[in-house]
Amino acid sequence: MKFYLSNLKVNGCKNIDKEIELKFCNSTIKKHVNFSKSNIKAIYGPNGSGKSAIVAAMYIYKRLLCDENGLNDTYLSSYVKEIINKETNKLEIDLSFLVYKNNDNIFIGAFKHFIRFIIKNDNVVIDEERVSKLSGNSLADEKFIELIRIKESNIEYLLSKKEIKDSELYYKSLNTLDKKSIVSSVNKLDFKNDKSIEKSLLSLIYINCFAFDLLIYIEKEDLHTDFILEKEYLNKMNYLNNDNCTSFINFDNELLFDLSVVDKDKVNKSSFKRYEKNINKLFKFIKIFKPNLDLIKIEKKVAGEYYYCNKIFCYGSSEIDIEFESTGLKKLVRTFNALLGCSNGKIVFIDEFDANLHDVYFAKLVEFLKLYAKGQLCFTTHNLEPIDVLKDNSYSLDFLSNDSRISSWTKNGNKSPIKMYINGLIDYSPFNVDAVDFISSLIEEEN
Repeated sequence: MKFYLSNLKVNGCKNIDKEIELKFCNSTIKKHVNFSKSNIKAIYGPNGSGKSAIVAAMYIYKRLLCDENGLNDTYLSSYVKEIINKETNKLEIDLSFLVYKNNDNIFIGAFKHFIRFIIKNDNVVIDEERVSKLSGNSLADEKFIELIRIKESNIEYLLSKKEIKDSELYYKSLNTLDKKSIVSSVNKLDFKNDKSIEKSLLSLIYINCFAFDLLIYIEKEDLHTDFILEKEYLNKMNYLNNDNCTSFINFDNELLFDLSVVDKDKVNKSSFKRYEKNINKLFKFIKIFKPNLDLIKIEKKVAGEYYYCNKIFCYGSSEIDIEFESTGLKKLVRTFNALLGCSNGKIVFIDEFDANLHDVYFAKLVEFLKLYAKGQLCFTTHNLEPIDVLKDNSYSLDFLSNDSRISSWTKNGNKSPIKMYINGLIDYSPFNVDAVDFISSLIEEEN
């Protein structure tokens, strides 16, 4: 079973104050699906246009569904509270995805999931959640049949169940739906005892699996972990020391959801052999860029049931801790798990994919993923090199404006999307900046 993100709408995240919609495929679905020409999407746009906000929304979605604590996790709740749009006072994520058989690519079904967060009494809560299933083969919104609707933490609608309060789903999610997604409740159910809502349960299972298939890469500083910890924890404490600070955060969750935290790895002893295999794959990957690399050595320290592992890069007789490697190499290390996942069937979002990477390496990585990846990749970037790589693909180039409008590139004769973008000829994306505009702010007048 495989998943493909077909549509994503985001509203109310950071500076996004109106709905942004990204489309990843045609509206009409064939029995045998083929996404080889639309498995990569690059999002371009000026600074501050909302590119990173799209990835942040997906990070929230992933973490809400995959962390059993939901918004009861103080970090996640604080993160949402900080980045929710202060004008709209709501954050909405509305996505649809396809499910198809892994081997023969036969379409199984499509599902739609909507979540709205609001700030209520100075706390972040889930205000509304809806789950729908596609009826037919058109991905138009009206073709999705609503299966579950939750409003203000109450299940208002449940398809094929006359009495909602008779369902096990109701009791397993009672008094939790303001802080947790209904999808999280699926792990607590006894499916044999709730056959009358089989369609609803099946949709929750698919959404649950879809969420676990997502990998989200955001640079650590953009997760604002230190800022949130200081604001939410440290200012409430009467005394500070390292023991007190660490007891307030679950570092296991941080490592699970933040792919960028890989300089120091916390590894369960039972998973160490798998970790070693992963490091071996990392070595082969980094050696492409650093041919003189002989080995990545694992330096581990025991801590109960875990090892704290550090990576040492060996070049002949020289050994370099990853801490002292170049920022470009560290970026390759930090994005490796995301690239590995995309290559082997996962759905991956990477914010600022190009940051600290050489233009040539970056373009070659995008070209590899376009040609060989079995999964799906959506990334934000300012680097123009991938435009030429992706210009012949469908749904692969989106240009975001400062007022939250999207222009998607479609092949247009021999026209160059790079030249059109630079010259302001892409709809909604003019760069109304000239060299002389910087004189008044950067040139000091002589006395």
